[in-house]
Amino acid sequence: MSATEDLRMLNTFQRYGIKVIKGEGAYVWDDSGKRYLDFMQGFGVGILGHKNQAIIKAIYDQLNQLDICHGSLYNDARERFLEEFFRIAPKSLSRAFLSNSGAEAIELALKLARKYTGKKGFISFTGAYHGKTFGALSVTYSEKYKEGFGPLLEPVRFLKYGDVNELNLADFSDIAGVIVEPIQGESGIIIPPDDFLPTLRELTEKKGVPLIIDEIQSGMGRTGKWWAHQHWNIQPDIMTAGKGIGGGIPMGVTAVREDIASVIKVGEHSSTMGGNPIASAAGAATIKEVEKLLADIPTKGENFMKGLRKLNSHTVKEVRGKGLMIALDLRIRFKDVLFAQLKNGLISLYSGLTVLRYLPPYIITQNDIDNALSIIEKSLMEIDSKRFI
Repeated sequence: MSATEDLRMLNTFQRYGIKVIKGEGAYVWDDSGKRYLDFMQGFGVGILGHKNQAIIKAIYDQLNQLDICHGSLYNDARERFLEEFFRIAPKSLSRAFLSNSGAEAIELALKLARKYTGKKGFISFTGAYHGKTFGALSVTYSEKYKEGFGPLLEPVRFLKYGDVNELNLADFSDIAGVIVEPIQGESGIIIPPDDFLPTLRELTEKKGVPLIIDEIQSGMGRTGKWWAHQHWNIQPDIMTAGKGIGGGIPMGVTAVREDIASVIKVGEHSSTMGGNPIASAAGAATIKEVEKLLADIPTKGENFMKGLRKLNSHTVKEVRGKGLMIALDLRIRFKDVLFAQLKNGLISLYSGLTVLRYLPPYIITQNDIDNALSIIEKSLMEIDSKRFI
């Protein structure tokens, strides 16, 4: 708890009621000294856990060299990050703009699509979440985030996520771009049917409409591949990345196909802090560290999901996920289970009304997974005992 934060910050966050003051690896400690297994990791930012030594060294070395460098000047740290990023980026993409967050990356993606096509409309999908800035909010589905903030970007049409028939019937004539999450995160780790993304890619290519793939949560190895859309063997025209790409330092990337990149002119878009040396150094180090862990992510995720599926609880409805992007869908609202887990030493996320979401760091061990499963089982038993006594 923090009286100062409660008094001085805008009331925009759902608070968990603990004050975290230290972290290491997959764990954090509160101000009373209690340890928690952290499967929230800043809503998916801490892909390498807390206090990763390679990232700390990269930041420290860069701070001793140069800490600020605007994009109007060339910089060696930015150059190193771009070399590392395009080593792992989809082959269809050749240019990038560096910003400070995923939402900023989305804003540029929408601007580029409009400038490239000369059209105004966008297609997004039911359940989509792309951020809360005006453009990103416009292509986000949930009305609860939009109420009182209109008018937003128009026109935006929302098609049913995963519905190939609706895709085939869609009118693309006034559409500047189609934006999609390869796996929906905020909606509860929703994985589309296998024909959905390939059909979407085929249709957008046929219609000459840029396909924007939002990899802010699902990318950077989260699902066991560098980018989740690679599970369906497709290529984006524009891709956004954020969250963990800076290893905990704020960073966003909008990566773009060459011909789309060519439409933006000097002065039409910029960022004071985007691509700064500290974020660039941390980002380059993050890519190298994730590369060492990437092959083990599917096995770790499968072991965690197998354990979740074995839980003996009336409260569990479904387990789903890919890699270390995992959802536990409940038959009740998530709140009681979320806070039972917190009391028992596990921090997780949530989605919608019934989903607990787990985005653990890639460094987790089998012992960490077993510890998490034990806490989840204990928490569910506590809830079941109250519901079915």
